[in-house]
Amino acid sequence: MPIPAAPFSPRVLPPSHILSTAIEQLYDLNVGVIGTGAERHERPHKPVLLLAVLDLMDAGKATPAWIPWNQELRNRFSVIFNIVRRHDDQDNPDLPFCHLATDVLWKPIEIQGTTERPLQRNPLVGDIGKVFASIDPAFAAPFTTPAGRRALREALVARYFPHAHPQLIGAAIPQEIELPTRAAEGPLEYGRSPAFRRKILEVYDHQCAACGMRINLPVSDTSFVGAAHLIPFSTSHNDHPSNGLALCKNHHWAMDRFLIAPGPERHWLVSPTLDPRRSSGEADLLHLHQKPLLLPHDDAFRPAHDGLQWRAERLLGK
Repeated sequence: MPIPAAPFSPRVLPPSHILSTAIEQLYDLNVGVIGTGAERHERPHKPVLLLAVLDLMDAGKATPAWIPWNQELRNRFSVIFNIVRRHDDQDNPDLPFCHLATDVLWKPIEIQGTTERPLQRNPLVGDIGKVFASIDPAFAAPFTTPAGRRALREALVARYFPHAHPQLIGAAIPQEIELPTRAAEGPLEYGRSPAFRRKILEVYDHQCAACGMRINLPVSDTSFVGAAHLIPFSTSHNDHPSNGLALCKNHHWAMDRFLIAPGPERHWLVSPTLDPRRSSGEADLLHLHQKPLLLPHDDAFRPAHDGLQWRAERLLGK
């Protein structure tokens, strides 16, 4: 079956709301979590498969409507997987190809004679030429342009594999694939910031990690708590939940100004420049000193040591 032609201009980003919606879907993939303690982590398979798909699209070997299950896709999956894998991860593209169907953007299909029907099993090597996938048309536009694919690739890496950013953005791309240069931070911001906020609020259950305040009005999707990066995104390119905290507006403001900091021992540190005699606000912040952070229940999302160290080292007046 020939690869359908892409209907969009190759150098133009899709409308911002479409890109934003696609990135939000990527930030919330149904990946599952495995391991215990410090080794607990999200399964990498689905985002790795999507990164491999983006590479094939950039090489002109797939489109949003036709993503073939073939050896080239499997090989590309393995290259990326071996960059990001943890000790107990298994190099297996079969599972995500099928199970990405639980995420609304991915539609795996098998061909039987002249009939196409949803794939409801893991594909086999012998299914090459008989199985393909497509991106749901509601999310397809960013996949059709080099600039859109770059924004999606950077979003996937920032969310799931920030530690491998240098290898996955450029160095690991096959030579025949020429990526567009990112003109500005803007395109990635379309969906990255709200998607990061939504994930942080989910893992912290809308509770401030400093004071425990939780105000969440589900009817209007209103929360008094926001998402704060430990190491700023402009420095880290890291949107993994372990680089974030859920903080109420007051404590978010104070951390941004380095008046308070979550320390490496997961206790709050307070700037010695604060004086309780000046105001009740300063007194309230000082009461936070050495109190434990209120953490997510899942170890996979607890704040990373390097981010906590970064904050502690920059505490004002330390």
